[in-house]
Amino acid sequence: MRGADFIKRNAAVGGFVREIVLAGLGLAAGGLILPPLIYACGTALLGSYEGGSVSRTYSAVWMGAAEGSVAAWIVILGPYMLLLLLRMLRLWWRATPPRGR
Repeated sequence: MRGADFIKRNAAVGGFVREIVLAGLGLAAGGLILPPLIYACGTALLGSYEGGSVSRTYSAVWMGAAEGSVAAWIVILGPYMLLLLLRMLRLWWRATPPRGR
């Protein structure tokens, strides 16, 4: 089944499927893409440090999430929360009546 057929078939569900896909992409970005970016920015700005590596950053984020660390969950949920914030700002912007009319 091609991707376009899948989208057409699930058009009746519409927003729910799209939201699940966006949430999955956001969680994947937060859990898989952000840890190496955090490591790269840290080493670029602060320099390398003993015992620091990408794999240690991954383990710190995932072990922190398993232990309930707020910082780890902010890293993992961050991209999806940013998307939700942008959506809310767009709705607020559109709901604001124009001035002077």
